[in-house]
Amino acid sequence: MLLSSTYAKRYPRVARAWLPRLIFILAVFTGAFAEQTDSTGEVERLMSVAKTPQQEGHYDDAIRAYRQVVALSKKSPKNAALAYFNAGTIYLQFKKHTDAVNAFQHSILLEPNSAEANNNLGEALAFLKQYSQAVVAFQRAIALDKNLLVAQFNMGLTYSQMGQLKYAAFVYKVLVRDHPDYAPGYDGMAVILAKSGRAREAIPLHQKAVSLSPDNPSFYYNLGISYLVLGNTGKALEQKEKLLQLDPLAANRLATFIAKYQK
Repeated sequence: MLLSSTYAKRYPRVARAWLPRLIFILAVFTGAFAEQTDSTGEVERLMSVAKTPQQEGHYDDAIRAYRQVVALSKKSPKNAALAYFNAGTIYLQFKKHTDAVNAFQHSILLEPNSAEANNNLGEALAFLKQYSQAVVAFQRAIALDKNLLVAQFNMGLTYSQMGQLKYAAFVYKVLVRDHPDYAPGYDGMAVILAKSGRAREAIPLHQKAVSLSPDNPSFYYNLGISYLVLGNTGKALEQKEKLLQLDPLAANRLATFIAKYQK
């Protein structure tokens, strides 16, 4: 009874002693939750805000918004990774390749399993002629997502830029074998054949790419170049005429190339 009575008298005092601390903890938790909620809301707002200037071509404003997202996303790596990724895409578009590399590297540090970020990093590195590092980035992208076909295409293109045409041909051969409906794979293989002195073999592959994706102007341009390599100016001019409707600038570039070839 004594024990029971003593317990009964002490319990209310213990409860009251803890009450101020409990209130303090709840207040801190509530404040932190509110702060986190506000931060999350602001991040979402800034992400939305950044899209408008990006679509309208006001890229400096978009970059500023993404930097603010990064600053607010210390506890949300995914948001920061996405902001870095979006900023890197803008830098890549405007040929600020060093800035793009930095942005994609930060994005990958926060979200290492992003195949797209690794692919884009490879593109930026390739523009800077850091080809070996670019190939490594493309390999990581492919390992993360075998269906990211652009990464395989870019790896073949990079090998071509390095002068390693056999490696490039192997990459495109596998790409076409495994994905027979992927038009860029055929065009990439055709370009490699033309560069290797096998332009006649390249023509059917160019034509296959055109048949799969008839609205892609680069396929007509590359087909025109291969015809020129074969000395068939008439067929090259046919590709120029087709390009006039799809991409007048590309048509003018091909026309200039044809004119130089004829001199």
